[in-house]
Amino acid sequence: MISLQLVTVSYAQDSVSEIHSLQDLKSLEQEIQSVVAKVQPATVSLAANRTGAWGSGVVVSEDGLILTAAHVVQGTPEMIVIFPDGTEKEGKVLGANRTKDIAMVQITQPGSYPFAKTGNSDELKVGNFVVAMGHAGGYDALRKPPVRFGRIVSRNPNGFISSDCTLIGGDSGGPLFDMKGNVVGINSSIGYDFKANNHAGISGLLADWDRLKKGDTWGDLRANPLANPDSPVMGFSIGGELDGGIMAEAILPDGPADLAGMKPNDVIRAINGQRVKSGKALLIELNRYRPGQTIKVRVKRGNESRDLDLKLVKRGDFYTE
Repeated sequence: MISLQLVTVSYAQDSVSEIHSLQDLKSLEQEIQSVVAKVQPATVSLAANRTGAWGSGVVVSEDGLILTAAHVVQGTPEMIVIFPDGTEKEGKVLGANRTKDIAMVQITQPGSYPFAKTGNSDELKVGNFVVAMGHAGGYDALRKPPVRFGRIVSRNPNGFISSDCTLIGGDSGGPLFDMKGNVVGINSSIGYDFKANNHAGISGLLADWDRLKKGDTWGDLRANPLANPDSPVMGFSIGGELDGGIMAEAILPDGPADLAGMKPNDVIRAINGQRVKSGKALLIELNRYRPGQTIKVRVKRGNESRDLDLKLVKRGDFYTE
């Protein structure tokens, strides 16, 4: 439920009249529920085996074209696409404009996928109500992508929009919708208090549509990290799948894996008792935890198996550009 206090401090917009009564509030709530029912199935989680990056995206065509943020796909040619119902597909990274922090991913398997329509961010005004979505904290099979409701608080000439929708790590690349359910922005950078967040306006993306779809990558990613700074990392690079697990190719000095006693060529078999047989499975399992938590990692070293206690850290605290 949306509290009366929340909406009475917001400005009215074209889709609803000013909130003067409980009935006005109920009408707004129904409008939000209608938007969510329409577009939530198209809000996907994205994960990269190569970089360990994870974020969100939104499907905008029936054949599986996805819009996301450039910093989510940076450094990887493929992404794992996970729909809210748990369906997994492989995605090919197409183009990216790093300056605008926008990118495209195409699902490689032919099919008919749930999708949302694109809108016009140039028509948005300060005070307009919007709905933000994303797989906050990474994909979670126990819940659908959380819904955040807020309003536009500012715009800038470069096509970026700011809203007060609360976002956290994992929401990057997710969609911002207007009250008709049209995609009007892509979640870009998250504010320090999580409530003053930037979104790349959809109109700027549409202007680059042909280049992005063709696979061009250009621009300079200045305002965003290489990946979500709040995501948990283990501090090793994946060498491939081996013996029903994931081989650690290199252990980063003074990182969580190094401090836990992991060695190059160790094969990670399980996280807290949950088997991980692929890089994809490892990323999905890792996203269930938060930086600062200690996990038990079962590794195979030669003919021996051993458990290591590994304390996860924030990507932003460990990796630097």
